[in-house]
Amino acid sequence: MEDPFKDPALGEPRPDLHMCIFPHLKEFLVVDLREGHQRFMLLTTADMLGGEFYRALEAEFSETLREETELPFTHLINLPLRLEEMIRGISMTFILKHLDIDPDAEDAPSVMVFVISGGALAVHSKQIIANMHTYLDERLAAADLAQWDSVVARLVAEEETVLLRINQQELAEAVHGDSPDYFTLWENRN
Repeated sequence: MEDPFKDPALGEPRPDLHMCIFPHLKEFLVVDLREGHQRFMLLTTADMLGGEFYRALEAEFSETLREETELPFTHLINLPLRLEEMIRGISMTFILKHLDIDPDAEDAPSVMVFVISGGALAVHSKQIIANMHTYLDERLAAADLAQWDSVVARLVAEEETVLLRINQQELAEAVHGDSPDYFTLWENRN
């Protein structure tokens, strides 16, 4: 696996904000490495995903849904992809605003998002975390780094636990024929 913390190509600046998202948890990490702001924060989805967030998402989706187009079926078929892009954009806007950062400012920070789940979690999480620790070691105070280590280890363990429970549930559903994700080669329903 390529090291996401390797030195950027010549002339490319390092990202200012690093976000570690655990898709099955309500908490996520943000590491702010901007000069004078160097810290890490543990945030919750409740901090971001309130009524204002959903109203903004609904308004933008409503506008997109009703958009006049020459290709109405293609427009409808592409809605899931466009919705995913909307959710990402609006989520990022709300996270940055929560951090008192204007996302439209000319000097808005660059952001790197790590989604820590699935195969990457099972196979590469320890290596990614070790590399990130090394990278942050040069940029965060020792107390902040020790706290980051503790929090990220807890979140990785919680994400692994949730994924294990989901996988066991899906396997149980498959055995009973209740899962659309699994199929049988032959089944006699008589």
